[in-house]
Amino acid sequence: MCVSRSTVVLHPRQSRFGASLLHEGANLVRTAAIRPSIARMGIFSRKQPAGVATAGLRLDQAWADPELDAAYAAVRGGDLSTGAELLKASSQNTDRRSFRAMGLGKAAIGHSEQLELRLEAVPGDPDLLLWLGQTLVFEAWEVRTGASAEQVTEQRFATFHDILRTAAEVLDYGIAAAPDDAAPWEVLQWVAIGLQASMDDKNDIFRSAMERHPAGYQAHSGRVHALAPKWSGLDIAQIVRFGDQTLANAQPGSALCAVAGMVANEVWLDVLSDGELTKLQRGARYTREISNRKDALLAARAKWQVPGREPEAADISAHGTMAFALKTVGAKAAAMEQAALTQGRIESVPWGYINAPDALTAFAAAVTKQMA
Repeated sequence: MCVSRSTVVLHPRQSRFGASLLHEGANLVRTAAIRPSIARMGIFSRKQPAGVATAGLRLDQAWADPELDAAYAAVRGGDLSTGAELLKASSQNTDRRSFRAMGLGKAAIGHSEQLELRLEAVPGDPDLLLWLGQTLVFEAWEVRTGASAEQVTEQRFATFHDILRTAAEVLDYGIAAAPDDAAPWEVLQWVAIGLQASMDDKNDIFRSAMERHPAGYQAHSGRVHALAPKWSGLDIAQIVRFGDQTLANAQPGSALCAVAGMVANEVWLDVLSDGELTKLQRGARYTREISNRKDALLAARAKWQVPGREPEAADISAHGTMAFALKTVGAKAAAMEQAALTQGRIESVPWGYINAPDALTAFAAAVTKQMA
């Protein structure tokens, strides 16, 4: 593999999503013009309402990992060495490796060309391939934005798809370099979602991740979104069934119990965004599919939060997920307890689902109102 500052050059090969991603004699180009637009789309540019304090909260840094905090800051400042060393030292713990790859990928948004230059020196390095692939996925979704499809221009969609196809190739090389690593498969789920791959392809990717790490939190998180109606068009029953099965199979104390909360949040979003319902119909569906799940969510929380459980890399993320889910079903006290355990580290999903200027403001407002 050869990489250059303005262009990712990969030899033509068959993509898992269809025909060869690269035409003979041509490369997928991500011009430098894309990067300033990415930098301008940060969530912190939005103004927060008066009376809601977000000072001390962190957005999309949902981990309790001081080493990752230090590497994140270094990468944001343009120094990738600390991140590369940290990822290389994380190979023995898949969940920690996945969260570190995610955090470093977020930190490297706008710096992927520097990762490409590093790959020139060590082509085939599985850690750099994973990191670059994850970064490209984040850069692609920044270009697309979270807007509905009709609000995204054709040019943005074209750029989004081009970057995702490049990410797919990079991750394929990562898989070849480290066949037993589940992390590239976990990231690949988001490529499949963005490229609207077939459900057979999505199933194969999830199955491959599970074969390598059956308890992978990031793999299950990606699967929830692959099944979510907003991306898949599938019936809501499929994602609910997945959540129920995951909870039933999860060991007591496992953060995988919080997948029940992830699913509940996607159901909540689906109900609230269903424009075909009358007010009466929406209320009935809300009661049936959300409010009536309160006891099930509290049971999932109890199965997870058993005394003496071992901390997991996914805990901070899972606490935020469960806080949101418990809020939606009216379990205010439990939601507040989960919110306190986030350490003020909030994720755009699901807190960005609330109609507020940004996820941090949504969380802060919910806490101020005691999750009412």
